[in-house]
This record gives sequence, C-alpha cells and structure tokens, in this order.
Amino acid sequence: MLYGDGIHDDTLALQELLDKRGVVTVDTPGTYLISKTLIIHSNTRLILSPGAKLLAAPLSRCALIENEHFAGGGRDENIEIVGGIWDGNCDEMGMDAAYESEHRLDHPYDPKLFKGKLIRFARIDRIVLMRMTVRNPVGYGIQIADVYGFVVRDLFFDYNWHFGCTDGVHINGPAYDGVIENLAGTTNDDLASLTTYDEPHAEVTLGPIENVYIHNLTARNGYSGVRLLSGEDFPLRGVRIDGIYGTYRHHAVVISNHNARPGKTWFDGITIENVYASKSNEGLTPECHIKWEGSADTDAFFYFGRDAICGNVTLRNIHRHQAHDTQSPLLRFSQTCVIDRLVLDNVIQTTDPGVSAPILRHEGKIKNLIVRDSAPELMQ
Repeated sequence: MLYGDGIHDDTLALQELLDKRGVVTVDTPGTYLISKTLIIHSNTRLILSPGAKLLAAPLSRCALIENEHFAGGGRDENIEIVGGIWDGNCDEMGMDAAYESEHRLDHPYDPKLFKGKLIRFARIDRIVLMRMTVRNPVGYGIQIADVYGFVVRDLFFDYNWHFGCTDGVHINGPAYDGVIENLAGTTNDDLASLTTYDEPHAEVTLGPIENVYIHNLTARNGYSGVRLLSGEDFPLRGVRIDGIYGTYRHHAVVISNHNARPGKTWFDGITIENVYASKSNEGLTPECHIKWEGSADTDAFFYFGRDAICGNVTLRNIHRHQAHDTQSPLLRFSQTCVIDRLVLDNVIQTTDPGVSAPILRHEGKIKNLIVRDSAPELMQ
C-alpha cells in the first residue's frame, strides 16, 4: 500500500512495484517517504505524476534510486524515468556542509558510502530521464557513469545551496552517445559536467567520453554552466554545447584537468555556440555554502584551465553583456593550455556605459587561431 502522506514509509511498496518491471506508474500526487535506495531493473519505465514527490527520509543517507547493477556484477539496459519531484531533503541528513567540503577527498568511492548523490546510475545501456524536478541533494543531483546511450532532458533544479559539490547532471566516463538538454534552475555547482575521471568520493568509473550534445541550459546566479574534464589518459571528444543563458558566478564553460590528476588530457571536436549569458554579482547569502566563492569575480567566463590540451575547438555566437564591473575576463587560456586549432566566430562582449570588464587573459599556446567578426582584442 502506498500512503503518499510524507509520514509513513513508502519504500517497500514502491520497490514491489519496481520489481514487477515493465511500465510502473505512480499517478497519485503526494509525498512518498523513502528510507532506503530504490532499485530499478532493466526494461523498466517509471512514470510519476508531476505532483508525486519522492522525499528522502530524515537520516536515511542514501540515494533515492539506482539501477540494479550500479555496483557491478553485470549491466542494465532500457531504463526510463519520467516525471516527479525528487527531494534529497539535505538539511535532514545530519551532515555538516563545511565538514563535507573539507573532507570530500578523504575516502575513495564505495557504493555503500553515501556522499550525497541523489539519483545515480552506472553500467547501463540506454537510459532516459525526463520531466523531473530535482531538489536539495547533499551532492550531485544526477550521476550517470559507464553509459552507452543516454538522454536527460526537461529537468528543473530546485536547490537550497546549503551544500557544495551539488552538480545538476554529472556524467562519468566511459560515456558515449548522449543528449543533455533543457536544464533550468540553479545548482551550487555545475549544471552539467562531463568527466573522464572524478574526485575520489565520486569515481564510480573512469574512461573516455564521446559524442555528447548539450543544449539549452539556463540559470539565475548559477555557479557554472558546463564543466569538461579530461585526465588519466582518457580523451573527451565530439562535444557540442549549444545554448547557455542566464547569469553565472564562476564560469559559463570551464575545460581543464581538475586537481592535477595524472595522465594525458585531450579535448577534441569541441563546439560551444549560442551563449547569451553574463557574469553574476549577486553572491550568496550566509546560510549558503560559500567555500569556493572567494574567486568568483576573477574566474574567467570561458576558462581553458590546467592542462587543457586540445585539438579542434570552436566558439561561435558568444555574447556576454556586463551591466556591472567585473575582473572576470571573457576568455582565459592558462599557462598549461595548448590548442591546435581555435576558431572564434562572432565572440562579442558589450557593457553598460562606464562598466569595466576585461576580454582576454592569454598565457597559453594556440597554434592556429582563426577569428571572425569578434572583439578585436581576441586577435592576439
């Protein structure tokens, strides 16, 4: 029996439905309390009413849902989740945001270790997540690792920002042939992140990432739009980012090797286009997690960071308008950044009268630079 009253535990009843596989429907609005991770099997489509909320029980400290073979021992296929409000209830987990930030690198990944990933999948072929609201996780909202064929679309993020490292959609390699589109709302980390490796607490798998389309992301006072990470000798290829809107405190896009991970980095076939966004100066209120906010105003809007070793990169139809002063350059290439061929096509920055905002900080090496219809400073 499903209660949906936010008081009685609905975990067992929901799991019984999921164990039947096929099409599973929860069509009655209500709050369904979850005290243990739900397991979804291959060839299952879970459909939730827009008014159905899955709420993590206080002190439950578990993901709300994961696939059967998340921890290994096989693979899953053909999983789809449509609708619902997925609430991590982060403030009731008995976890301290400052402590979690300071100690997030202490422990290697273990499927039994809860580090705040709210919805997580791994070792899966063909997964679709759509029309979901993701609310208040301790860590990533959605994590998908070792995936072949994925579609994540029409998601709204409703985070209270009390914790850090709260990505929206976080993809770990190996990952191939994916679409991430129509993400809205504000997270306290990257809206979308593609990583061939990860930090120790989250490294479910690691491997190359190829052929991913990221489309139509928007946030107000967001942290960053998209993060691309390559390292451990795994390349990241064939990524098209089309449409970033709104305001961001740190970056619209950052491409780098995070935390100086070993091995070669390689980014190739990267296209970033149709970005109409600006640097935010709103900051965060004291109750929010603000550990990494000290560098916000100086972080470049498009940042090619540590060991961003790239083949072909194109930035097209980029327009940043600044209504307030900022120290953030529109583009920054770090000292260890090397790009074989960079195309800048219609890359423009405008400001209100009297507003100061740098355009370029170039310390790296660009072997072949092609600039069309862009700010003159970018010809350097």
